[in-house]
Amino acid sequence: MKNSYRLLWLSVFLAAEICFAGIIDVNWSRSDKLGIEVNLNLPWLPFENETRCYDELGCLNITRSWYHLINRPFNVFPLPRSVINTRFILYTRLNPYEGQIVKAKNESIERSNLDIDKKTKFIIHGFIDTPLSNWVKDMRDELLKAEDLNVIVVDWAGGSLPLYTQATANTRLVGLELAYLINYLVKNYEMDPKNVHIIGHSLGAHTAGYAGSLVPGLARITGLDPAEPYFQGMPSHVRLDPSDAELVDVIHTDGKGIIFLGYGMSQPCGHLDFYPNDGKEQPGCDITQTPLVPLTLIRDGLEEASRVLVACNHVRAIKLFIDSINTNCPYIGRQCSSFKQFMSGKCFGCKPGMSCAVMGYKADTSLGFLENEVQPQEKLQEAVGNKYFLTTGREYPFCQQAYRVSVELAKPVYAEDWVQGRIKASMFSPNGVIKADLTPAETKLAHGSTYTTIVANPIDLAGNVRKVELSWVYDMNVLEPKTLCLFWCNDHLYVKSVVVDQLELPGRGKRDAKFTNKLCSKGKKQYVDISNNGRGTFLDSCAVSVSEKSDRS
Repeated sequence: MKNSYRLLWLSVFLAAEICFAGIIDVNWSRSDKLGIEVNLNLPWLPFENETRCYDELGCLNITRSWYHLINRPFNVFPLPRSVINTRFILYTRLNPYEGQIVKAKNESIERSNLDIDKKTKFIIHGFIDTPLSNWVKDMRDELLKAEDLNVIVVDWAGGSLPLYTQATANTRLVGLELAYLINYLVKNYEMDPKNVHIIGHSLGAHTAGYAGSLVPGLARITGLDPAEPYFQGMPSHVRLDPSDAELVDVIHTDGKGIIFLGYGMSQPCGHLDFYPNDGKEQPGCDITQTPLVPLTLIRDGLEEASRVLVACNHVRAIKLFIDSINTNCPYIGRQCSSFKQFMSGKCFGCKPGMSCAVMGYKADTSLGFLENEVQPQEKLQEAVGNKYFLTTGREYPFCQQAYRVSVELAKPVYAEDWVQGRIKASMFSPNGVIKADLTPAETKLAHGSTYTTIVANPIDLAGNVRKVELSWVYDMNVLEPKTLCLFWCNDHLYVKSVVVDQLELPGRGKRDAKFTNKLCSKGKKQYVDISNNGRGTFLDSCAVSVSEKSDRS
């Protein structure tokens, strides 16, 4: 119940704390958008160049580089260790539900079920959150189901409460606590840091970065929608960045900007930065769809309903990661310059290098890791700063197959140069049927050209599309006089062929395993004439299904 009230007040506390920084930061202030370095440090602010030490953990300072007039105008030191009271709670398959407190002391470790030879996953919650949240339990359970490993939940609830400025400062001390524990295990129990993976949400993602920067050879950090306020546009040592681990993979789901109640970073901050649904507004999170909250309240309880109301996009990164742990559906992200380019089918195939990567738990199985031509680390450095796009569903299971559908238009002499309207498609396969809107809005289609879009659906057609039916609705728009058919006009759509591409999961020996199905008219004509409100059928008679090794584009 306490978690629910904390979530409901999340936006209120954020607005009160960072209103000034957030409002200015929306457009012109972001140095990453301008592509220039903006140096607005304020050396006269309090705590400048001060240092505080925390016993065996080490020291923290606040120097000029931690200040920025726009991105980080305020800084304080963390609360005392006794107040934050960072705890490490261990779960294994021997104790999957009853946690054991682990400390950097021999007797604590030796009494626990910690197995140094197994992989260890740390989970770090974020702002106004606790280890009692449902998502922490769900992630723990899925991890233990996937592998026999150590799962350690980092409890810093004593420091994650408002005010936000104080919570951000507390993450630095929590990072010291975590780094000290890992280094203690490495030094005294010969734990291999290459077996350690830290997973952090929101402020927890930056906490993971602070810890990782102090652990040589740390294998991996996964940032789940890292918090934006006080971190976006700041130097790398202030936030999560690729140098914090051998692999830093990040899922961005709420990057609208704090003024629009978007709590997550939009700028890349890892080796692999994934932007499902453009990383801003997630399917099923539209707050205007009021039935979502009461339905969720009935089904999942008050806490989950609060999350849907306050931070649905922000917590979607958590849900996507949890879903990715044991699913057989690959979350394949394609490297692209923009989400619009991705949705138009211009970045569909996987070319040599890191043009494709797997989002979520299996990110370390991405194509670059499986090739032997170049060391994975070199591949990852090439990927830094790039964005990987994909689409997901509204609810579990979120993972979807991606299909590139290309409609090749014919141009007979009696066809209009262009027509405007909507196309819907039904794709038939022995594995199922997929129905989709190829043109979500009224679209201008030029005869003689090819219209391409991405269709996402949970059904896997296995590269075997036997038939496609297209339906066409002509649109008369008063703002486009040429579309008006008051007396006569040709409102037909002439389609030569339909091509459906489906990409398989990249793997060893499969640089680009793409299935292509080309479907043509079942009649003698070289095209199908589809009248307004009519339908056309295309069969796989013009070409058999083939597996190609290179992207058509």
